[in-house]
Amino acid sequence: MSRETENVLDMNIKDTDTWKALNNGGWTNRRLKEDYKCDDCKRAIAIKKVTVSEFGTYRVDLEFMAKDNIRDMSLFAGRRNMVSRGINLAKGEKYKKSFYIAVTPYIPALSAKRYDDKSIYVSFTHADVVELCDIKVVKEEVPVIWVAGDSTLTDQNAGIPYYPYGSCAGWAQMLLGYIGKGAVCNLAHSGMTTNCFRDDGHFDMAKEMIKKGDFFIIQFGHNDQKRRNLQPFGGYSDNLEKYVEEVRKLGAFPVICSPISRIPAKENGEYYSLLAPYRNACERVANKLDVPFVDLHDYTFDKWIEFGDSAKDFFIPGDITHTNEYGALLIGDYFAKEITRQSGDSFFDRKIIENSKAPVTDIVPEEKALPKEKPGFDIFGIEPPYVDIKGIPEYKDIKKAFKYCLLDPCVMYAHPYAVMPRAQLLMVMFKAFRMAGKRPYCGEFADISKYDWDAGYIQALVDEDMIDEKTIGHDKESGKKLFRPDDSLTYAEFMSFIVRFLEKDKEKRKKVTLEQSLRKAYELRILGDVSFTKNGKKIFKDTKQNVINEKYEIATETYISRAEIYMGLARFMDIAGGVESNLPSGLDIHPVH
Repeated sequence: MSRETENVLDMNIKDTDTWKALNNGGWTNRRLKEDYKCDDCKRAIAIKKVTVSEFGTYRVDLEFMAKDNIRDMSLFAGRRNMVSRGINLAKGEKYKKSFYIAVTPYIPALSAKRYDDKSIYVSFTHADVVELCDIKVVKEEVPVIWVAGDSTLTDQNAGIPYYPYGSCAGWAQMLLGYIGKGAVCNLAHSGMTTNCFRDDGHFDMAKEMIKKGDFFIIQFGHNDQKRRNLQPFGGYSDNLEKYVEEVRKLGAFPVICSPISRIPAKENGEYYSLLAPYRNACERVANKLDVPFVDLHDYTFDKWIEFGDSAKDFFIPGDITHTNEYGALLIGDYFAKEITRQSGDSFFDRKIIENSKAPVTDIVPEEKALPKEKPGFDIFGIEPPYVDIKGIPEYKDIKKAFKYCLLDPCVMYAHPYAVMPRAQLLMVMFKAFRMAGKRPYCGEFADISKYDWDAGYIQALVDEDMIDEKTIGHDKESGKKLFRPDDSLTYAEFMSFIVRFLEKDKEKRKKVTLEQSLRKAYELRILGDVSFTKNGKKIFKDTKQNVINEKYEIATETYISRAEIYMGLARFMDIAGGVESNLPSGLDIHPVH
């Protein structure tokens, strides 16, 4: 990447909470309403920074003194990794704590640039009544626990004043507090799949610094299930096996975790999880390769059911996927205990685990009272972060689609000229339609399971008569209908969805043909000045000219590219006037840390 591009990326994210938190120990200032008042001293956060000369692991020795009686103090390090919690001190009492921290490069969210900051951050609650008397940092080589995964275990930032109930947290942020002589390097990122964690450069950073005797935790699934090429017993399992093999060659010990469960849904009176097949795939790979397996999925699935309506208290408000600090502590505590039980002598200190304060499972009402905040910075107002769209003719259209919240801001590649599987279109298309999926899935198509991420969208399409019969396949043996979820999307199929959606009369909608959809799309300029032959081939000059290192199949002839899909959906939103309306509830939208 050129120095010029790096500078552009820095300027692109400098006003975001992502950048501010990265340079402030994982903290940002809440945008509070003017009438905010709080007399609770534990909400105030103090942040200290020490800069070291090189990457590596460091021992940090701290000494605090309480200027007043304090209760339930918390101590953090790095990007808000919890070191200690539940600290109670009398006025004048001193508290000492030592731990290890890994200083490594990091690729922040919304950026493709490796960030080479060599700062060690220490932060703690009760800022006004606790004094940090001494801090010593000494380079010392210790084993490292590396973390690969998605938003459910990444280092999430939090706001000041500090409210654990309203602070998003990944469960791996809680691990440092259970470790004796070892450090944690959490490279997990929002939006990551087993593919893009590698493609976006995060795994390369680990491979450069990982050493013999380190641990390597792997937990993916939440975003893999949204990619047709990462089916649980297909591309997903293949990727898990590849990570295990490469980590072992580097002399480190891999650990596979099943993805944590969302708050379970109910169907026919029974709870179910769309991530169950990914949990099973994790177990199979772990057994095949003789790797420690920590079943976070079944543990959390059972816990959320046990908690009933109170399960939501362990997630950020309005979310069913991303835990707050209480949820992260619950999961991190279980992981530390379970991996220690399985592996015997490990990074985790048995004495610390035995003496650790149990995670809170009954959250008091006053902790749930969150302050009212002003709207935050709109991350979709920045330039799209994708490294493969700079300078292409469709850049402005992709930028508009990004502004309309249609694209994932957490990945680095948009694959503008690649084909898109039919089912993979649905999530982004439903965002544009401001339409929600429907469950239960009634089994209309033999090639779609109720566990498929796309099943809810497909059920909604069936209910609304938005699927052209000509696009439906049939199994040769059983004759059952096939949605053809993995087939590449054509121009005609894409336009059919849009034109049928625009036709509000359901009886007329059923009669809209593929040919009519193409003509209507041309009239509405959905793809600009584009016209088609009778068989749906585009007949204007092709703009797919900057195809460099594209890993997926290139869209040609009747197949529509991803850039054209984003262009068409953005122009559809302009026509339909849906830009200002809210996204449908139930979308799995991950926070950008």
